[in-house]
Amino acid sequence: MLLQRIHVEKGAYYDSVTLMLVARELQSMEGIEEASLNMATEANLKILAAAGFGVSDIQAGQSDLLIAVRGDGSVLEAAIEKARELLKNPPGRKSTPGEYRPKSLDGALSMLPEANMALISIAGRYAGDEADKCLDAGLHVMLYSDNVPIEKEISLKNKAKEKGLLVMGPDCGTAVIRGVGLGFANACPTGPVGLVAAAGTGLQEVHVQLARRGVGVLHAIGTGGRDVKEEVGGITFSMGLEALLCDEEIQVVVLIGKPPAPSVEERILRILEGGKKPAAVGFIGGKASGDKPPLYLCRELEETAAVAAALANGKDPSSAREELFKSYERLKEKAAPMKRKGFIRGLYSGGTLCYEAQLIATGLIGSVYSNAPLASEMKLADSLKSRGHTMVDYGEDEFTQGRLHPMMDSTFRAERLLSESQDPDVGVILFDCVLGYGCHPNPAGQMAEAVEKARKKAGGRIAYVAYVCGVDADPQGATEQRKILEEAGVTVCDSNAEAARLACYIVG
Repeated sequence: MLLQRIHVEKGAYYDSVTLMLVARELQSMEGIEEASLNMATEANLKILAAAGFGVSDIQAGQSDLLIAVRGDGSVLEAAIEKARELLKNPPGRKSTPGEYRPKSLDGALSMLPEANMALISIAGRYAGDEADKCLDAGLHVMLYSDNVPIEKEISLKNKAKEKGLLVMGPDCGTAVIRGVGLGFANACPTGPVGLVAAAGTGLQEVHVQLARRGVGVLHAIGTGGRDVKEEVGGITFSMGLEALLCDEEIQVVVLIGKPPAPSVEERILRILEGGKKPAAVGFIGGKASGDKPPLYLCRELEETAAVAAALANGKDPSSAREELFKSYERLKEKAAPMKRKGFIRGLYSGGTLCYEAQLIATGLIGSVYSNAPLASEMKLADSLKSRGHTMVDYGEDEFTQGRLHPMMDSTFRAERLLSESQDPDVGVILFDCVLGYGCHPNPAGQMAEAVEKARKKAGGRIAYVAYVCGVDADPQGATEQRKILEEAGVTVCDSNAEAARLACYIVG
């Protein structure tokens, strides 16, 4: 009989990478079936409960650490003690003897006095103050951290604007500066395109789709998703766009993100029109329409890349768009022998990829429920309980407080795939695997293992459809990742938009 235990470490904050490494060590112990280390946020307590752990009597706050283990009762106490010991000296984090690692901004600047940018990745409650210090030191800031209050974001960006500096973020997961990727970034070629993106995986998808069309990117400036909201006013987006328009090396400009607030969108388009450079505007699902050469307005990510690639290669953007949408129509033939009855359940690590998939599905099969929906009335009451057609972004803040982002570890998403596969009303499970620096070394392997387990129970009742966002030069290798999924019985598509359409055609 399997037993379980949850131990609470009061006031013990640890970063999510450390918690993942320790959890893996515990899971390798003989007699331990499952181990989880997470901060005691409301979402993490719900996740533990869904996994069968008894949390009703747990007295803990979000600054407390939960060590949960399940297995042979004789080893549970030893597992808890091993976890506490490992937290003092995390596996895989040993320093090289004699190596100096600065523990302050001043220490880092003493080693790199020529640095002009700081990348901040710490708990959101501390990140804003550190960004303030960096601006005072004359540094541009890439604020990778999420859960930073919007009031702090506004303050930081106004301060940066006064100093002529950029604040990329908060929650800026991806940027490219002179062809060098920061955060989650793909190993794509350098070229004449410059991007500004209020969307991390949206940036990655366009970056990858451009590379597949033989076009490189010089700069890609991430802004964080909230930048284009009315409250922030598109401060970083506007500054980034103006910088690209002034850069003689940039021949084509690309804008990416969910639709900005109307006043922000108007300001951005006015700046773009004044710049006189060819541009592809990819505000996904935006209301603005109608090309005004050299400006081309797009509604989807691959469409944006196809148009931008045509502009860079001196080809007709309208013809490139038309050819792309003709290829989507041919997916109906591919879907015909794969027909299934039931709902689509989308399990996404990329927020913009999830948003785009919802947009496409809504136009083909009707409204989709989500924790980050297109319309507020389609918001799930509980992100762990799907209904109808559902697509969940597991990179939302509710899932990443005290837990690794799913692009770094898909363990929880794989568990959700198994759970959704048990629902008799499900016909298709749709998911992404995002590759690149900073991402999990084998995301396809994590998801393929879950698919194989699920297929043993569900048989052929469910079709599995995926998209691998990456290139062969990425550390994981896109071709190899596709092969892993295909060998597990997953149909792998060439873009996020293609995968979403195929899933809809299968159930439609």
